Amino acid sequence: MKALSVTEKVKLILEPKLDGINARLFVTREDGITIYDSIQNNTTTSVAALVSGVWQASEALMGLVYKQNDVMDFRLGFDTSSQGIFLFPFSLSGKRYFLGAIYNDCLNPGQLKRHIALIKEEMERLFINEPIPKKIVISKRQDFLFQDISDAEIDRLFSLGGL
Repeated sequence: MKALSVTEKVKLILEPKLDGINARLFVTREDGITIYDSIQNNTTTSVAALVSGVWQASEALMGLVYKQNDVMDFRLGFDTSSQGIFLFPFSLSGKRYFLGAIYNDCLNPGQLKRHIALIKEEMERLFINEPIPKKIVISKRQDFLFQDISDAEIDRLFSLGGL
């Protein structure tokens, strides 16, 4: 059986929970790359990038008052009583990710936040034994394809006249 990717595993965890949660659920990497979004549309990439940026900005601000480096116990909420965004950081394979929900017209935001917290804990439990991917080592190049080409030949190659 083929091993599932992180994206496939996240999808297996989140897809069954969508019926019980009236919110847009998403998972992003720390660098702003989308891992999962329950609403795939033209805003998916923007949401991931903005989540990463807002978390990093919040971390910088917290650094002014909270001198410890571990912010994994924090969560970020920007909401009113019925709409908003809620973010949790979590770790998979030694890398930081964010689980979030964007919600509107929510009757019980406290219950929604609790569901998101439980999903985050479930994901951490399921991924706790996930191996850390090995880094690919790129060896130093021994030979060059065009070892004996001169600067003048390169200039002619990329000039309007070509060779």
